[in-house]
Amino acid sequence: MSAFYVAASVIGMFYSWAFLRWFGINVFNYAQISDFLLVSLKEPFTWGLVIIAVVLVNIDNASSRRVGRGTTAKWLAWYGSPKYRFMNNFVAVLMVLLFLYSYAFAQARDTRDGDGKIVDVMFADSGAATTALLLGTTGQFVFLYDENTERVDIHPIENIHSISFRVPERN
Repeated sequence: MSAFYVAASVIGMFYSWAFLRWFGINVFNYAQISDFLLVSLKEPFTWGLVIIAVVLVNIDNASSRRVGRGTTAKWLAWYGSPKYRFMNNFVAVLMVLLFLYSYAFAQARDTRDGDGKIVDVMFADSGAATTALLLGTTGQFVFLYDENTERVDIHPIENIHSISFRVPERN
């Protein structure tokens, strides 16, 4: 079970870094390790990418084992070798990281174009609500983006009275 927590934290850490860097935020300055575990669970598509990569590599490794048992051809020897299967695991990790990075980039691009969670934030010391796109949260901070001014605001949780979500419009 601890391998799951480590994997979930690594996935969340990489996705958070890849997404928030497009807004000039170094997430490592604001997050704790438990925040990364939650990020991977908040973005279930990241797990879909991981599962697809793991399944593809396992299928390829099974094929490699079959070829390794029954081949004498030199050009198939590398594909059927244990060394190939070992290297294939590194390819899987790189594939997952590439997919996560691409997904984070697409999400950031869409958010910058105004397609994201629109929220109204009421601050503890003010009566007026601020409308912005919610980039994300950690245990101690909220990241907001104003698409009109292209400004990112980072607020400590204790300074926020409430966050209200808008119901998405029906298409």
